[in-house]
Amino acid sequence: MNHYRARKIAKVIAIIVAIAMIVTSFSFIMMVPGMFGMSGSVVYAATDDINIDNQLIKLKQYMEYIQKNYKDDITYQQLIDGAFSGVINSLGDPYSVYYSSSAEGVEFVESVTGEYSGIGVSIDNYNGKCRVVAPISGTPAEKSGIKSGDIVTHIDGIDISSKSLSEAAMMMRGEEGTKVTLTINRDGKVLKFTLTREKIKNVSVYYKMLDNQIGYIQITSFDNDSHLEFRIARSALVKQGAKFLIIDFRNNPGGLVNTALEIADLLMPEGPITHFEQKGKIVETYHSDGLTYEEMPIVLLVNEGSASASEIIAGALQDSKTATLVGTTTFGKGVIQQVSDMKDGGTIKLSMYYFLTPNKKRIDQIGITPDHVVTNSKNIDVKELEANYANFAPMNEKSKPKLGDAGLNVYGAQQRLSMLGYTVNKSGIMDEATVAAVRKFQKESGLYPYGVLDYTTMQKLDKSVV
Repeated sequence: MNHYRARKIAKVIAIIVAIAMIVTSFSFIMMVPGMFGMSGSVVYAATDDINIDNQLIKLKQYMEYIQKNYKDDITYQQLIDGAFSGVINSLGDPYSVYYSSSAEGVEFVESVTGEYSGIGVSIDNYNGKCRVVAPISGTPAEKSGIKSGDIVTHIDGIDISSKSLSEAAMMMRGEEGTKVTLTINRDGKVLKFTLTREKIKNVSVYYKMLDNQIGYIQITSFDNDSHLEFRIARSALVKQGAKFLIIDFRNNPGGLVNTALEIADLLMPEGPITHFEQKGKIVETYHSDGLTYEEMPIVLLVNEGSASASEIIAGALQDSKTATLVGTTTFGKGVIQQVSDMKDGGTIKLSMYYFLTPNKKRIDQIGITPDHVVTNSKNIDVKELEANYANFAPMNEKSKPKLGDAGLNVYGAQQRLSMLGYTVNKSGIMDEATVAAVRKFQKESGLYPYGVLDYTTMQKLDKSVV
């Protein structure tokens, strides 16, 4: 495929890599309209001998029987949602998900694009209350005077004490230009703030000059404009005299793949960036055109938290010998998914491809081994512990992992458990050793020791390492 066309397609289909999935993490997503009866769709005929219509009639009969005879009240909608989820769960793929409402799908997309309409405030759960962690600089929240530590009690007059953190966040978001009123408890005083929602853009690229003509760029995620931020950062460092470049992907869980492809194109000579594989065949290849490539020695820092879009670039730079990778083996999440809205209002996220490095290596569940493996010493002092904590993977997914689950919550918990001296394999998979460690930690922390990584346990873990 012509590489100019490949780049154009990459922009059009907006392939997304998840940074913070609702159920799991480190997922590649393709936003493609036209599925489920919409225009532009491709429909494949069923090849199984099973008569689907007859099976659907049987399923309807089962639902009618269950709805009539189950011991508790249950609606047909609950059963239908369960059936849809069951179809996805039958795949045995933790990265394919059915969202019963379009709102969940919208929230997911916003979480990985780094752009949304709202008031610009970071919140967390503090003893069951919605607490402001910090307002984002330059946003309506900061301009209005909302401060770190404020407790949000009502949104537009609605008591949110029974709402989840995600529900509270969605209530604060809305169309640009609309207003929202927050009732705040600040040290016992009740305050009200009426704010006008604006487009909020997260900054994902940070840079500075180091000694010896070395420029440093950290990319925390791949958002809509990260490639533009990266271009500005590199240009600024070159103007300041940078002759060498350190790019930091440590604990970067991903973001928009088209953004990652743009950044790879800036860093690479002409050649393949990545391949998409389906059913054992390469079905698409994306190329760098080399037109914006500027030769410069590059060191790329990676670790176990570098995943998805980070691994696309890491694999491309390593295979093309454009950069030297330093750190530890990356996470190993190389599955590409497609997100599609269904006619009933639900959303489905389905794994469709693996991504391969330019040399056609599959890295899913394997990761990328750096050219120079550098691990941190276990004997660390307090300052090193604080630095380590800053690099821990966040545990902010809307999921409570149990045995067999995978994702960022699991990986972040494993990092913290390991730091506390528990024996775990930092794989991002909730294996038996991790369940045992969680159960032991829960028991020692006065929590119910059942081995599920619930929100209370994650909060307790977070506080135990600082």
